[in-house]
Amino acid sequence: MKTKYVVLGLFVIGILFVGSSFGYGFDGDDPPVGDDDKDGINDEYEDENKRHIEVWIGENVIEVASIKRTETQKDIIDLRVAFNECGISIRVSYGTYIKCEPEEPEEPKEEIVIATGDGCEDTIEFKLTFEVLFRGLIEYIDVNENGVLDEEVDEIVSDYGFNSFQPIDYSLESISEDTSIHYILINTTDGIFALHIFLVEELVYIDENLISPTQAKIDIEITNYNYSADNSKLALFTKLWSEETYRESVETDEKKVFVESDVYSGFFSWKETALIDGVEMDVLAKRITHEEEELQKLYLCYPRGNHIYHDPKIGILIGLPVDDLTPIVMTVSIISIISIIGAATITVVILRKRRIL
Repeated sequence: MKTKYVVLGLFVIGILFVGSSFGYGFDGDDPPVGDDDKDGINDEYEDENKRHIEVWIGENVIEVASIKRTETQKDIIDLRVAFNECGISIRVSYGTYIKCEPEEPEEPKEEIVIATGDGCEDTIEFKLTFEVLFRGLIEYIDVNENGVLDEEVDEIVSDYGFNSFQPIDYSLESISEDTSIHYILINTTDGIFALHIFLVEELVYIDENLISPTQAKIDIEITNYNYSADNSKLALFTKLWSEETYRESVETDEKKVFVESDVYSGFFSWKETALIDGVEMDVLAKRITHEEEELQKLYLCYPRGNHIYHDPKIGILIGLPVDDLTPIVMTVSIISIISIIGAATITVVILRKRRIL
């Protein structure tokens, strides 16, 4: 595990407050209070949000169960990755444990029964399900030069569907003594399209991105696409499905589409830049509302290149208001911040980042 130091100048005390509330501390001979492993994240918060991950691999499908380790507020995130002639789908469901002999719900809900061995049965009630389908790549000529695929205007050159795949590649890497990072590779037979999926059991940085145990980091890789035209571009044809209400948000360098159910939200997000032949370039997106409200079409549109590498995420948010789309990993509160604020208006903070890869 490597430690990287990033020096940030904070120009107002308010920003200092925000930085400290995320669990970041000051550099010095001793680790920050509550951060003995010097990774920039409060240890108590890390422990409270650790999850246990179980993985089952079948033919053209991989099932992942992520269960919160704490005895209180135990929940489960079920992630299913499947691929066939229609593409690659990633389905995320969030459920809560219900103890023995729960009250009957007013409306029937999907449940999984768990035998406890003592004649009593616990259940898992799923609160939210969200699915993303990667259908294929569309090669097009951007006739109106607006950077996105407009079906009624632009010229479609070719349609490359994801319908033939290599065997699933799965590996495990240790993060700490009791947590791991799970890596899944889904690759088309010809190697043109690949999904790199990362699942973690505790908070960890992967390629400078802080990943929560309630998220799956998905890296999209397109290699040596056989373009049919000299001036064409590629769009990743994606479908979103949920029974809940869709919303959209734009953050600093990331865009999100998410669905809401009570205090639970599922999201699919992507950076608005990608590496195109090693150069960071803009990624534009176009979302189309389908006649069936549960289904949405999304085009992620890339500049032309031989090697395209992009960084989306899919996951669950819990207990956040509609306008606060920061993942639950970033809602840490560190007390007594006022006691460390001095009179200076400019403060340098050293953030320690745990990095994998």
